[in-house]
Amino acid sequence: MQGADARILARITRALSAQRPRLVLWLPVVLMLGIGAYFTWSSEPPLYVGAVALAVTATLLALLRRRPMRVLVLPFFLIALGFTAAQFRAESVATPLLTEELRYRLVEGTIDEIVPVEKKEKLVISRLIIEDLPPEKTPRRVRISFRGENPDLRVGDRIRFHASLYPLSLPTMPGAYDFARHFYFQGIGANGFAMRKAELVETAQQTGWQAWFGNLRHSIGEDMRTHMSTASGTVAAAMTIGEMGPIPEEVKETLRDSGLAHILSISGLHLSIATGIIFYSVRLLLTLWPTFALRFSVKKAAAVCAMMGAGIYLILAGSPIPAQRAFIMVSFLFTAMLLDRRGVTLRTLALTAAMLLLIFPEAMFGASFQMSFAATLAIVALYERYGAKLYPAGASWWWRVVCHVYAIALTSLAATLATAPFVLYHFNRFALLGLIANMVVIPLATFIIMPGMVIALLLMPFGLQFIGYAPLEFGTDLMIGMSRWVTGLPYASLRFPSPTDSGLLCAAFGVLWVCLTLGRKRLLGIVLVVGGLSTIAVHVPVDVFIGDDARQVMVRLEDGRYAALKGTDRSFTVQNWLRSEGQEELVPLKTLTKTSGVECDKTLCSYKRNGHTLMLVKKPKEPGMVAKACKGPADMVVAWWYLDEEDCAGAAQPIGRAELEASGAHVVWFDENDVRMAYTRENGKGRRVWQPMRKGDEEEEE
Repeated sequence: MQGADARILARITRALSAQRPRLVLWLPVVLMLGIGAYFTWSSEPPLYVGAVALAVTATLLALLRRRPMRVLVLPFFLIALGFTAAQFRAESVATPLLTEELRYRLVEGTIDEIVPVEKKEKLVISRLIIEDLPPEKTPRRVRISFRGENPDLRVGDRIRFHASLYPLSLPTMPGAYDFARHFYFQGIGANGFAMRKAELVETAQQTGWQAWFGNLRHSIGEDMRTHMSTASGTVAAAMTIGEMGPIPEEVKETLRDSGLAHILSISGLHLSIATGIIFYSVRLLLTLWPTFALRFSVKKAAAVCAMMGAGIYLILAGSPIPAQRAFIMVSFLFTAMLLDRRGVTLRTLALTAAMLLLIFPEAMFGASFQMSFAATLAIVALYERYGAKLYPAGASWWWRVVCHVYAIALTSLAATLATAPFVLYHFNRFALLGLIANMVVIPLATFIIMPGMVIALLLMPFGLQFIGYAPLEFGTDLMIGMSRWVTGLPYASLRFPSPTDSGLLCAAFGVLWVCLTLGRKRLLGIVLVVGGLSTIAVHVPVDVFIGDDARQVMVRLEDGRYAALKGTDRSFTVQNWLRSEGQEELVPLKTLTKTSGVECDKTLCSYKRNGHTLMLVKKPKEPGMVAKACKGPADMVVAWWYLDEEDCAGAAQPIGRAELEASGAHVVWFDENDVRMAYTRENGKGRRVWQPMRKGDEEEEE
């Protein structure tokens, strides 16, 4: 046995030695383990947990002299570092959270952001005074929707208005995206909507660069949407300043189904093209100045200008995570150019990911972070391995054109395959013909759209932006037309249920394994990707979805389609439910027959499946209505008020306001011999800092 153990140890040592040049590339992956441990903790961990773990592992690293032992401790140090970074970040952005609805309250505050959305706009407001809410319970920031627009408002203005405010929402179903966590890390403690237009109390007094850039972003977006057609103007504004809200839903859908939605997200494609235009334009102009060109390095001067342009573009775009990643990568590239070194490598990407994870650990759970880094990782790994073959030295100009077209197709294919697990998990669709659309649109963006955008921005101070708007509008119109043509083709986009959480982790690890390892063993990653995505096949469709306020209830029919007992397919919650099951639309209730298992009148709905019955009370409480629902007897009764034993003694499972407030949205499976349920917030588990306080939380925490 000792000989066998020695052989196994020797084999592991040889395998690690062969991968030694690549081990540093796994740095951000190990950090993610610590970050994930913090965010998946069942309750909020004490502050000392991360600090103690970090101190212990750091001490061991300092005391251990033998390198093999230090190598063993290093991963645990990085895990502790990721955990501590997430814990510190959550503490640093802490804000009071609204715990109950506040209806028609007078609110006064200062505008931090203006976010246009189709047919309305949303304002992020700070320095708040809320009627009847003490300062210690007032959130640092709130997000308010206004119907229509407030055209005279600017970032920094102090405004007053009447609004209804609501606590941050829990996920729409177990495992869905946690918007409460998303808003919490932006310092937002409540959402709401205003009853009428805001009253200006005081004009902007801020003179800082953030307010100035905020107003500049808003004015650029307004100018593009005003002077270009509706679709082109909104898409151009999204590609310039990152405002995707005003884009018509039909345009968004066609871009998603054709695999072109990534064009809207400001990332490496946009920043690399924009900085490339600046770099080559400045370099050309400086070469025409002989005095400068003979004394200084034109290439390095152009690199400095391009880096400054990238920074300005990042701020104009609102600094989304993909743009931050692209900015750091571009900065590395031009810094390496200044130092006569190679810039874009897998090590650069690993360092960029580690930096962003330590600063914004919550970004790890966002689709933009995951897809941006997966696509960039695949592309950089592809060009590190095969770049010399894709662009052979000394080739004729026509062969270079052929190679360039081939490289675009190969790059699009690599990015599409690398991001497929995340696209399927978050958006439940796969653009089968996205490769065709990208082969046309990427050159279009490179040579028409982005140059037009840069020209428009440079000429805007002189009122000549219309010169850039012409190619910009032409290019975006072509892109939208291309997306509509591709979407109209058969099987352009396929919809699927999400892979399981473990399936996503398996597939993501497979992508990392293919890109980061050396030798033939990297092909094992393909098996992991396929295995992770195959968990879609074991998806068990949900029979009943119940929203956390019972305003939406959706049930599964015998043919596998869904109908809403309450709510419509225009509801954000219902859309999320449908998407999670790989479906697009509801079956109208009025088209259902008695054999469908669904019967509804104005006050009650019944749903029967596999011998089980659910009764939904649709209207506010009326005498005898709950008792009528419980007759049968029903296996489950759903109603939006507090149910007690006397109300529904005959129901095996009453789900009333108390249950929904405590546990959030429910999903239910009616098996032949059992009824299974899951919740967005498990009973008996502690509250996380981004979750609004629920009834009973005070006693639990005490």
